[in-house]
Amino acid sequence: MFPVIDWNLISLETLIGITLVSLVVIDIVLPKNTDRDWIGTFSFIALFGIILFWLTQAHLSGTTFSGMFVMDSLAWFFKGLFLIAMVFILAMTQEFFKSLGERRNEFYFLLWLALIGMCLVASSADFLLMFISIEILTISLYVMTAYLKSDKLSIEAGMKYLILGALSSGFFLYGISFLYGTTHSTHFAAIQSYCQTHDMTPMTLFAMVLIFAAVGFKVAAVPFHMWVADVYQGAPTPVTALLSVGSKAAGFIFLMRLFFGVFGAWHVEWSLVLAVLSAITMTYGNLVAMFQTNIKRLLGYSSISHAGYLLMGAAAGSALGAAGMNFYLLGYLFTNLAAFLVIVVFSTATHSDEIKDYAGLSKRSGLLAFTMLIALVSLAGMPPLAGFFGKFTLLMAVIKSGYVWLALIAGANIVISLYYYMMVAKRIYVDAPHSTSPILVSTPMKLLMAVSIMAVILIGIFQGPFLDAAITAVNGMSFTHQ
Repeated sequence: MFPVIDWNLISLETLIGITLVSLVVIDIVLPKNTDRDWIGTFSFIALFGIILFWLTQAHLSGTTFSGMFVMDSLAWFFKGLFLIAMVFILAMTQEFFKSLGERRNEFYFLLWLALIGMCLVASSADFLLMFISIEILTISLYVMTAYLKSDKLSIEAGMKYLILGALSSGFFLYGISFLYGTTHSTHFAAIQSYCQTHDMTPMTLFAMVLIFAAVGFKVAAVPFHMWVADVYQGAPTPVTALLSVGSKAAGFIFLMRLFFGVFGAWHVEWSLVLAVLSAITMTYGNLVAMFQTNIKRLLGYSSISHAGYLLMGAAAGSALGAAGMNFYLLGYLFTNLAAFLVIVVFSTATHSDEIKDYAGLSKRSGLLAFTMLIALVSLAGMPPLAGFFGKFTLLMAVIKSGYVWLALIAGANIVISLYYYMMVAKRIYVDAPHSTSPILVSTPMKLLMAVSIMAVILIGIFQGPFLDAAITAVNGMSFTHQ
């Protein structure tokens, strides 16, 4: 007997899949000797249509595929993040790949494939489906990272990402096998029930360590961060942006389903470990970022530090911690995308990602300089922007959970991060420019920069509705430690 499938629950993923197939057919049918970016245009039209469809699913809930696929408020929230991020990534792709001609069409297909993977990760309620979803996302990222075949850094980044990604996949499967051997199931709900009625054993502990190693690779937590700097620098900038927001968010929704649901009953056992990893991750990321000379490498180490901040919410193990992670990721989405919009435009105009070349940017483009400044200030956690209240919410969560020492370490790290973020800002506004030629910004990029700036400011000043959305996203989850 085949399971009864509720197609309404998987309608979003189905629609994205149909869109991908349709774009492939359009690419085959359209003439090849045109300079018009038809696939990019159709991608934007389809994406906005899918976002409108996503809005209609706000109150959709249930499971299908024998409980392997879940649609709840948390999945809906993260799918919205992925769709919004994809709007920015598509625009960056059009800007970055103007010189590639036909080759950018295949890149669009890979972006759509990555979107399917991220949405499936958000709704996975079974370890096997989660593994397949992560692989769909990761394989597309492997190819996109090494997409610039004539660029040595891109090829090197792709190889490193592939090798370490394959290693993390092996850890994941090995962990699942141990977990299945103990609980006789791969369903999240069944394993959660087992954890509520059994104590942790050496075998389940080993399984948790292996599975967390795989998640740690996705979110760039120490000591699973080795790939970040080289991949961030070598990958095409739109891919770096996707890694920093989309892939990271996919990793954290998996982590939330694990440590707030599946393993929630064992909170006492894993909480301190996550707190220590949080402290090490944020400290390492910030200290190494201070010495970077490439803007993409700097944001790579910055993303490691932000993974450390987000792990504070997981260590807290409370409803406030989970909501704080959602709120933080929402603000981080617009903040990081704002920074990468500037990087795409600047690197296209100057063919450089070196921080020294950003000298005097304010005199060459006021919009680029202001957008980067807002992004840097928000990443540093200065009020009244989104980054400040995101960090504030997570600090409240860990203090209420008794980890005052972790909050103090996070406060020290925020001060450290101010140094390297403000050094970039100083370079942009104080240093003399190497060139006086203005940098032109296309209308779509101007619009997206304005949207990202407004979002960072509004999320910071009017936190209420956004925090309510973050809290609503976790209301359907069960907590054992609040």
